[in-house]
Amino acid sequence: MASKRHSSRSQTFSARAESETLPALSSYLLSLVAIKQSNLCVSADVHTTSALLRLAEEIGDSICLLKTHADIVDDFSDRTIKGLQDIAKRKYFLIFEDRKFGDIG
Repeated sequence: MASKRHSSRSQTFSARAESETLPALSSYLLSLVAIKQSNLCVSADVHTTSALLRLAEEIGDSICLLKTHADIVDDFSDRTIKGLQDIAKRKYFLIFEDRKFGDIG
């Protein structure tokens, strides 16, 4: 028995982003994928704010999402957050924080 394809699989990312049943964040991410013609996500495993901001600046135009690890950034501070937010707004990508040690009890 052949399985049916979900209707969204035949839609463009732009069309999927316009769905009224989609959460706003999902819609925005699908819009970024359509605009950038990429679904690239980069995991930023760096240990300083300057390295993190430099990486975001260098690759921001090419990515849809930057996965960060605040737990391993030695000098993580409000400056780190503000810098990332500014770059993400200017280069149109999302920031996803992945807590490396948050689930270790």
